[in-house]
Amino acid sequence: MKKIITIIILLAGAALLHADDVTVSGVDSRFLAVSGEVNIYAVVTGADGRMKADLNAGDFRLLDAPAGMPFGDGEQEISGFSAAGERRDGISFLLLMDDSASMYRNAAGDRTDNTGEMRAAMARSEAKRFLRDIGSSLDRAGLAEFGTGYRVLAGPRTDRASVNSALAVHEEPVTEEAYTELYAAIAESAGTMSSQKGRRIVILFSDGVNFAFAEKRGEPHPEYGMRSWNPDDALIALREEAVTLYAVRFGPDRDEALASVARATGGLVFDVDGESELEGLYGRIRERILSEYRLSYRPRPTGAMETRVGLELASGSSRGELTYLSGFMMGRPAGIGSVLLSLLAVPAAALILWVLYRLKAAEMPEQASLGRLRPRPGETMTVALSGGKTVIAPSPGGSGTVIASPEELKAPASGATIVVEKGKDGKWRASGEEGVTVNNRKTDSTVLEDGDVIRAGEELIVFDDGNG
Repeated sequence: MKKIITIIILLAGAALLHADDVTVSGVDSRFLAVSGEVNIYAVVTGADGRMKADLNAGDFRLLDAPAGMPFGDGEQEISGFSAAGERRDGISFLLLMDDSASMYRNAAGDRTDNTGEMRAAMARSEAKRFLRDIGSSLDRAGLAEFGTGYRVLAGPRTDRASVNSALAVHEEPVTEEAYTELYAAIAESAGTMSSQKGRRIVILFSDGVNFAFAEKRGEPHPEYGMRSWNPDDALIALREEAVTLYAVRFGPDRDEALASVARATGGLVFDVDGESELEGLYGRIRERILSEYRLSYRPRPTGAMETRVGLELASGSSRGELTYLSGFMMGRPAGIGSVLLSLLAVPAAALILWVLYRLKAAEMPEQASLGRLRPRPGETMTVALSGGKTVIAPSPGGSGTVIASPEELKAPASGATIVVEKGKDGKWRASGEEGVTVNNRKTDSTVLEDGDVIRAGEELIVFDDGNG
């Protein structure tokens, strides 16, 4: 009898070793206060190490709890599901490259006059391979670099040529520009991704540790003053913008905390020592993201600033977990005084958003207008509506949203567009060939009322009828 029990235990252990494995690879909770929903991204790996793409919503169980608390017995209902590889919005990638002095040395860390042997050249070679392999898909790619400062060389876009042209290896930076503001750059990169729709990914390449200007020189940084950026700063920024970080640590000098930051966003860290190990790595990262399932759910109101979500396979063989920011207000983490707002129902939260919007606009136009709830730097907050059509459309390159008349658009809009126009009955209507979502309800066309919230991609736009 004992022998039989032992065999059963061994067989059970073998089954677990060969079971499918689920990993939560990202969470997007930015619109929780408006839509009431959170998007969960997950990948499932089979016993053979390959991503599985044949599962459906019924194959998953979803649990959540305030961070630091155990999961309850009841599972959450999955309100939305997208199969692996289903990406109507494409994926936005930002290639973030270390441009500190050590990047101009060879793989062994020695100085070299041969540009092709430099670490910077290796990183750019892999980036070019990645851009080439993306092909003509809906995916967008951009490029940023950092040393002492952070520089966006090309924002995420579908135009590969302009990103390629920015990948040329330049000269080694002077001493003042050669520091490694690693965590400041990661936080800045999250901000660069704030206007991108759909899935957001930063792929970081660095050959060193955080080497902060103010800390090492004992004098103010040109932009950050005496502030020292730390891993928590980077992680919070990434979570705010629903960005998953994949980090490539090249060579022997590896920032240990970087791995924790990447994994806390659902990403991975790769340790590479030479060019051969780097070849094709970015492409494999993209393949993993293309294999993601997207599951939506409506979390119960708890007032918690952070929530831990657990995703299990229905077989119970595996569970993936990740913590996300759940105390949001206007798309940003709320202060402790605003936590109770998360207990409000969605209509009440939308009303508060509208009140804050009206207070924020110092001078509201007397005529009807469209106003951005979260304008990007340099964008006009409100756009007055004329008697003709006004189009809400993705900007060229996918770097934001344009609100303009059809005549003002410099090029024909690509992707989903929304048309706002005034009818003969004096009422304003919003419509779209692919539908329009107003107050979290999708329809082909709808009459707009004062305070209605229009969703355009990842942006929220408020209609004001101009009557005060």
